[in-house]
Amino acid sequence: MTDQPEPLHVFLSAAAEQALATLRPGELDAVEKLIERLAVFPRLGIPVPGGTDPEVDDYTARTDPAADSGDRISVVYRFHPGMSAIFVTWVIAGP
Repeated sequence: MTDQPEPLHVFLSAAAEQALATLRPGELDAVEKLIERLAVFPRLGIPVPGGTDPEVDDYTARTDPAADSGDRISVVYRFHPGMSAIFVTWVIAGP
């Protein structure tokens, strides 16, 4: 038996889904692994101040280097504790 919490629900914005469609296979794998970690540990990212909703926490997190490109990709997301969910708003890749 582990003390690991149940994974949260993860939802992607249309912009995040479009960005995922443009990633290389290794980059996509790195993002998927990060999102899996965030679903269990939602406060893993760096808090982003200035959110407009007091019930929601905004974060950004970076992937490990992608296996094929070596690039790190930023994932911007909102953690909704009351809904037990994460909403990925942006996936940012590039120089």
